Amino acid sequence: MWDKRDLLDINSLSREEIELILHYARILEPFSGKGNKLGICKGEILITAFFEPSTRTEMSFATAMHTLGGDVQSFKPLGSSLEKGENKEDTICTLEQYCDILVIRDPEIDSVKRYADLVNIPVINAGDGSNEHPTQALLDLYTIWKTFNTINGLKMAIIGDLRYGRNLHSLIKIFGKFDNNKIIGISPPGLELPNNFKTGDFKGIITEMDKLNDILAEIRSDIVYVGRLRKEYLPLGENPMKYKYEINRDILNKLSEKTIIMHAFPRVDELNPEVDSDPRFLPFKQARYGLQTRMAIIALLLGHEKELMISNEELPTN
Repeated sequence: MWDKRDLLDINSLSREEIELILHYARILEPFSGKGNKLGICKGEILITAFFEPSTRTEMSFATAMHTLGGDVQSFKPLGSSLEKGENKEDTICTLEQYCDILVIRDPEIDSVKRYADLVNIPVINAGDGSNEHPTQALLDLYTIWKTFNTINGLKMAIIGDLRYGRNLHSLIKIFGKFDNNKIIGISPPGLELPNNFKTGDFKGIITEMDKLNDILAEIRSDIVYVGRLRKEYLPLGENPMKYKYEINRDILNKLSEKTIIMHAFPRVDELNPEVDSDPRFLPFKQARYGLQTRMAIIALLLGHEKELMISNEELPTN
């Protein structure tokens, strides 16, 4: 049972709670960004504390809070007291004094849970090392729901770095909570999914990635989710070129016309730009759907469920 105190991992959410977040994201979608501003979080402050780089996650959280009517501050390690030797725990406890909710990304596994135990305000895990990225999985699920009008009875092929891909770990967990979904993980030797992230409906295929065309044609999945190689987590001296693969026009031609291509971005060289114009290519739509999904999460954690329960026309504005 989710206590709505923090959002740290997918396992803390029941299927019903996931559906609730998606429901409120749909309510908020017409108001998400681009000049709209609601009054739901007026007077409240969100701080993003990112100890690893980010574009989409940090910017969408900031835009989500602004759209809800709140304010945003961004903490950056460069130029902070961390450079004087301050530890992250003291930094987080200090930031708590200036805000109502914290969004944290950190390179250490389980670090965000540790920080959440130190403070008395809601904390959102925006990625803890190679462990999880729960809000990415929620926006991915929202994208799938909007595309297929269901999140049951689907087949997903997840390709690439399954060992270190934190967003893929969260996605596998959340997709496995729904009915009759099948997950096929395709990875090169050495980058297979850790056992603790597998679900009962997970099938792993470990292969040389030059066989990807034939494997995908045989699987005939509804969703092809592409993951980038997490070079930053490879053992020192490991050559990333041995894991190289590319989704290109030739592979798209082997897929069903209804198969969608997803990717959390940033991409490196695993997704050829020649596929961007294909209507099945959805990464930028995913980024857009991240806005209303994160709006719903922020509003719920700040105790504004009552405001979300009313109709779209009655949502408070500034």
